[in-house]
Amino acid sequence: MEMREVVSSNVKRIGYEESTKMLYVDYNSGTYAYLNVDKPLYEELTKAESVGKFLTTNVKGKFEYIKL
Repeated sequence: MEMREVVSSNVKRIGYEESTKMLYVDYNSGTYAYLNVDKPLYEELTKAESVGKFLTTNVKGKFEYIKL
């Protein structure tokens, strides 16, 4: 799984592992893996004007996660 750098004040990198449907987000405060995320949502995230706002609106509080 490859992590890609993003332009964001709170997020450094994001990545997606299709076989496990896990979205990885490397925040300034630590790395989290969000579970059961469908690939189209990840693809939308990669195109979002604001990665932080997209995560807040579409991911945080909507998916279980593991702090790595």
